[in-house]
Amino acid sequence: MLSLDRFPRGGAGIVERLALDGEARRRVTAFGLSPGCRFRLRRVAPWGGPLLLEVGATRFLLRRSLARQIEVRAA
Repeated sequence: MLSLDRFPRGGAGIVERLALDGEARRRVTAFGLSPGCRFRLRRVAPWGGPLLLEVGATRFLLRRSLARQIEVRAA
């Protein structure tokens, strides 16, 4: 397993664990990112910018600071 911020661009994966709590966890799960879900990492902004994720038909940006706290594996 690795953190989402280290996941390869263009890859598909499965969320293993969210090490988030409170408002951060609610925001992430509102977009459908929860343990067991499949996602695709579409783009990675340079210089520490956000990640563009796709969960089902939903695309959203995620800060790297949050992505570091999400453990994933390749699908």
